[in-house]
Amino acid sequence: MNNEADMDGVVVAGQPTDEELRELPARGVAVLVNLRPAGEFVEPEAPKVPAGVKYVDIPFDGRSISDEHVHEMRAALDAATGPVIVHCAGGTRAALVVGMAQAEKAGEGAEGALRRIHAAGFDVVGTPYGAFLERYFAKA
Repeated sequence: MNNEADMDGVVVAGQPTDEELRELPARGVAVLVNLRPAGEFVEPEAPKVPAGVKYVDIPFDGRSISDEHVHEMRAALDAATGPVIVHCAGGTRAALVVGMAQAEKAGEGAEGALRRIHAAGFDVVGTPYGAFLERYFAKA
């Protein structure tokens, strides 16, 4: 998948192709989390996800991201019974909320989240996503 990276056992990536969606069971994927709002798709993704792969929809973009999206991501990761792939269009949103959820669970705060995001090859510093991350952890 485009921009695919492993974040402590959770794969983050850009939009999977239809072929990559069909291959999810062969990869052993238990859960596919989509972060893209419906308006970003030409056609719905959910019907293309193979049987046996749980589909979770947590749609947001730079204008709509909220604390609830991080909470939903953490809940989805905590409930997963097998390998998880989280995707958005290019991977940055996926790395952001996965890194935040993982850092929050580990008690690592904003620095831990940024470290995780950078280790996966993404950078949110100086972006609206980076500002959201800082505000989110400042509340804690």
